[in-house]
Amino acid sequence: MKNVLTLIALFMFGMFFLQCENVTNKQKLQDAEARAQAAQARLDSIKNAEKMAIVDKAKAEQDIKDGKMPSVSIKEVGKVNPVDEGQMNPSFRDFRRDLMSAVGRKDVTHIMGILSDEIKYSFDETDGKEGFKKAWELDVNSTESELWQELNKILSLGGTFENRNQSVFTAPYVFTSFSQGYDPAEYAVVTGQGVRMREKPSRSSRNMATLSYDVVRLLPDSNPRRERIAKERHYWRKVQTENGTVGYVYGKYVHSPTDYRASFEKDDKGWKMFMFVKGEEKDAAESATDSL
Repeated sequence: MKNVLTLIALFMFGMFFLQCENVTNKQKLQDAEARAQAAQARLDSIKNAEKMAIVDKAKAEQDIKDGKMPSVSIKEVGKVNPVDEGQMNPSFRDFRRDLMSAVGRKDVTHIMGILSDEIKYSFDETDGKEGFKKAWELDVNSTESELWQELNKILSLGGTFENRNQSVFTAPYVFTSFSQGYDPAEYAVVTGQGVRMREKPSRSSRNMATLSYDVVRLLPDSNPRRERIAKERHYWRKVQTENGTVGYVYGKYVHSPTDYRASFEKDDKGWKMFMFVKGEEKDAAESATDSL
């Protein structure tokens, strides 16, 4: 009888072990299938991203050929390609169009009307709209103010929205899309396609290279030369390309992330410019420290 009970116990234990092993094997199979599905999903995601990148690049290249600013930025080593998300938002697109028209007319009233009451125009203490007006000499001889040229340049260089609901926009794209790994205090971007780099700071000088959205190193220039071309006057910027070529590019087509940039925000009353600054905030902090 004892032997029979022992055999029954062994049989029951064996059945229990086999059942546990089956459950374990089933769980392992389910885990393996889940991992395979996750891996396939990641692979599909990568393939879709690659397809989208090809489509985006083709669209961006076509936009550039058509003389338009692309709505997506294409990453490329040694370059900062243009992007303008502002054209995708109807209210901002209309606002910017009207603002650019006002800049062309040198309309002080329009400019003052789109400024935030707390407009930031310096990293030092500022005095709101009236301070902005004085800083840019709009209360003296407004038609000769440098604001028109600087603002026109910025508004022409696209930019990106800073939040999902597209209520904050910052321009130009050079500031919002600048390449990682480059010191913004030492490097700038050639903001045009087929821009000529001259041997000397003159448009009559020999052409050294042709640049398109290239990142270039800014070199010190003890005697910068300013030249009027068409209706604008810009300084020639001494630069060095990645292959070591040194020359000059007309300032209209060179922009550093620390050059002027503007930020706009939409509220219940419409779009307002709440920041128009140049440089870096740490520069102001260092200046304050030096004065102590």
